[in-house]
Parts: sequence; structure tokens; C-alpha cells
Amino acid sequence: DLAVFRDSKNVEDNLNGSNFLMDTLVLSGSTTRFNNDRTQLIKPGNAADYAALMLLDQSGSISGTDPENYRLEAAKIFCSNLGANNNIGLWSFANSNYTELVDFTTDTASVKQEIEKLKDQEGGATPLYKSQYAAISYTRDHSTKTNKAVLTFTDGEDTEYETTSDEVVTHAKDKNVSLYNIGLEDVNTRLLLKQAVATNGAFLYAKDAKQLISIFGNLGKLLTNTATYYQTEWTITGKDANSLFQGSGTIEHQLKITFPYGGEISVPFSFDYN
Repeated sequence: DLAVFRDSKNVEDNLNGSNFLMDTLVLSGSTTRFNNDRTQLIKPGNAADYAALMLLDQSGSISGTDPENYRLEAAKIFCSNLGANNNIGLWSFANSNYTELVDFTTDTASVKQEIEKLKDQEGGATPLYKSQYAAISYTRDHSTKTNKAVLTFTDGEDTEYETTSDEVVTHAKDKNVSLYNIGLEDVNTRLLLKQAVATNGAFLYAKDAKQLISIFGNLGKLLTNTATYYQTEWTITGKDANSLFQGSGTIEHQLKITFPYGGEISVPFSFDYN
């Protein structure tokens, strides 16, 4: 399932199967092909109110991947699009811990003020999983909304090793909290995607920081279940197909999406087999 954002306000809904492409891949010494069996546009479902806790990475690497602070401008756009019946909270994480900045509220002006204070405050390590785990507990205990979500933005991998990604997923499922992960540049896309899929959330990927504007601008549509998206299915074929997936392993590849008005984006994905 793929939601494609045209800009900070609109979801792309003018694509067909020919706009979705995958290059060949060598597996077990054999060149494989990806055949697009089906691509269809899925219309939005019934709208649902939500409580979303934004968890923003402020580790040292952010000053290099997002020197213009696009993530903060994007987060403020998300606040501006908040519906009247939805709640938002704000945390950040860096060094060896997380910081609780704003409790769940409808007062987006106060959230924006705290977001602005995060400029030039990057530094230290990335306690990603520890922060996600705590954010899940907080979201479960401090929100009355049925639709509960933690929105994690990061450009890196966990550096604390106190909590594992699998423990985060188990905790989120136990607490009925969905994980919406926004990854920038060279993040561990496999684990962030796995978290999102396992908890009925979403993984959003930005190859450069400026793309965060369109991602955060449309994020509310995903949370309220009002986003149009594409459902696409593929078959892998190749010589000696029966031997392609012997044993166990992980396949990492990219899906390319081209646009009728020019340009393309790449969507990294992975899957395990055994």
C-alpha cells in the first residue's frame, strides 16, 4: 500500500500501473524480474479522530542531514492541519534520553512555540527505541482517542541498545498504538517499515530534508484514514525460480514511481524469506 504525496496539501491520485517500476535484481546468481500483477487506486475510508505524539530526533547527525531545519517547519505544518477533534503532543530525543515537551493538546500555537525552540539544539546520540517505548506508554495512558499514534522522525539508528525494535513493536501492539515512522536519508528503512506494518501504521521516507514538508503536510490524512492510496502487487520471476529462495534471508530493493508531469521518487523496501 503506497500513499504518494504531490505537495504539502495534495495526495497524488493520477497514476496507473505504468508509473510503478522495479529494476531487475540478482538472487542466487540468477537475474530476476518483478512483474506488476495489479495496481489500483483505493479511495479513503471513514474519517477517525486521533491523538498523535510527535517524537523528533534531535541527535547530532541532524545538523548535517537537516541544516535548514525543514523537519521543524514540516512539524509546524502538521500542527496547522490538525483537526478540531484531534490531539497532538510533542517529545524530542537526543543524547541518552527523551524530553517531554508538550502534553496532548488542541492548542497548536503552544506546540509550534516548542518546536521553534528546538532549532540549533541538536547533539549527542540516538536513544530511538527507548524513546519510542516510553512514548507508546504515554500515548496509551494519556489519550481518550480510539486512534492512538506515535509519530517518530529520525535520520539514524538506535545507539543506546537498552530496548530492541521487536520490544517496541510488541509494546505498541499490546497498547494498541500505531507507529508512524518518518525516515530521512540513510536510516534503517527495514526496521522502521517493519515497525509500521506490524502496528497498522505507516513508514514515510524522505531522501532529502525538503521532502519532509510534503510528508508532514499530508500526514494527517493518513492518521484520519482519509488519504487516497495505491495498492500494488508483484511477482518475482527468474531462471530456476524454485531455487531462488532457498534457506532464509532478507531482500532489499526499491520501487520507482514516475510522474506524468516529470520526475520520479524511489521507495526502499525489504522482505524476509525462509
